Amino acid sequence: MRTSIRAFLFDMDGLLIDTEDLHMRAFAETATQLGFPSKPADFVCWIGHSSKKMSEWMAEKVTVKTSPEGIVKIEQEIYLKILHDERPPQLPGAREMIDQCDRMSLRRGLVSSTIYPQVLPTMAVVLAHLGRAPVLEETFHSVTTGDRVKRLKPAPDPYLQAAETLGVRPEECIVFEDSPAGVTAGRAAGCHVVAIPNVYLKAEDVARDAHLNFPTLEAAFKARVWERLE
Repeated sequence: MRTSIRAFLFDMDGLLIDTEDLHMRAFAETATQLGFPSKPADFVCWIGHSSKKMSEWMAEKVTVKTSPEGIVKIEQEIYLKILHDERPPQLPGAREMIDQCDRMSLRRGLVSSTIYPQVLPTMAVVLAHLGRAPVLEETFHSVTTGDRVKRLKPAPDPYLQAAETLGVRPEECIVFEDSPAGVTAGRAAGCHVVAIPNVYLKAEDVARDAHLNFPTLEAAFKARVWERLE
């Protein structure tokens, strides 16, 4: 018996908007300020993981002793300034895939490891580019963030929580993810998973456990991926 798709669940950073570079630059500047000289490329391995987890690691490296919470606060300030100054555009296919939910009367969920206070300004940029209302919850019927779940990706908790909030079963959801941690989380939750490999990661590492993979959300849209996963 085929399962009908009732919801699309989207990661944020690196999937809807290219903010991974902004985060890596912000963390590199934060680390350097705290006596641990770093380059943005040093933080590629943290893509898909939470700022909390990364900051706990950094707290053991810096010479200017700072708590993980303090590191996150510094990084957020730097990140938000870059975001405000540069306002990166949405990634190809974000508009089409979000609009497709309206055409199919599907539920939409945003599932990010980023904390809610940082998700809001980031998504405000995305929504402005898309010409949608600035209130996040008017576009996404559920918003699951790193400060709203007990266990973060690669644990299934974020996607299980999103499905529950939307009133759908995990197998009725298509997850769109750009990192190995996100793909693992979606699969562990029992969702259909489409990998859109982050440009800073090896595509084969991201796509290995996904049901399908495409280079961009735009390519997934043109392939009518929802018809291939029912």
